[in-house]
This record gives sequence, structure tokens and C-alpha cells, in this order.
Amino acid sequence: MALTGREKSTILLSILGADVSTRILRYLPDEMAELIASGINRLPSPSPVALSEVMNEFQSFLALPERPRPQLPLPAEVVPAEQPIVQRPKRSYGILMYERPQLSAFLISLMPEEQREEALQGLSRGREVVAEMLQALKNNPLAETLAGRLKELYAGKLF
Repeated sequence: MALTGREKSTILLSILGADVSTRILRYLPDEMAELIASGINRLPSPSPVALSEVMNEFQSFLALPERPRPQLPLPAEVVPAEQPIVQRPKRSYGILMYERPQLSAFLISLMPEEQREEALQGLSRGREVVAEMLQALKNNPLAETLAGRLKELYAGKLF
């Protein structure tokens, strides 16, 4: 089934719900936001095939498959004992793109050190601004309370 971009976006936004859709539509040009919003209101029930197509395409943008690592033979004297290699799954940091740079910088500061660079690279726009804010971040009395609440809100998405 061949869907147009507008049909796909209308279906996706209708799945995401009114609150999330409103936040997303804010970032689009007014004419396009109006077209999509009116399309959501007139959207007939999408077929399971259309829903599947949209969700598969959306998911392909969120979780890219990891590149297989080549297995290099080790010399006999260096062969370690059998230990499974545990790789941390790649996370999508696209959610930070829709937050204010100040909040993005604070959230990145709460991440473990090895995850921070990956999160910064995951930002498609405003990366330099967030990096500067991250460097200039100061500690304040509310930081601990805020950190706890934000970790709850973003659990499973960033943490």
C-alpha cells in the first residue's frame, strides 16, 4: 500500500495522541500544521496494513540495527576465558530534540559519562548550544530534586 507523506504523518500523529501531536505540530510551518491537523480530524480508521506500514517506518528511524563486528582470531596465549560480551543497546536521543536546550543539557548531565557523548551526537540541531550549556552548568539546591523527578519522567527513554 503506497501512502503519501501527509497520510503517514496524519496516521502517526493520530496514534500518538492529542498532547504529543500538538507538541509536534508546533515545530511545523503553519500551513503544513493546519493541513495535517485537519487531516487528523477527517481521518477514517486506517487499515491494519496502513498502521503496520507507518509503525514499521517510524520504528526504522528509532532503532537502527547495529553493524556486525568482525571476529578477529586472537593469538593462543591471549585467548580469554569464555565471557559473554554484553553490549548496551543503542538509545535514541531524538526526544531531546524537542526539549529546550537548557533541559537537554541538564538531562545529558544526569547521564553516565560514557553515554553523554552519544547523546550529544544524537542531537540533530542545537548540538553546539547544548554542549556549551553543559560545560557552563552550575549546581543549585533544586538540582537533586529535579534530577529525581526527570529520571522518573524519562525512565526507559533516556535512562
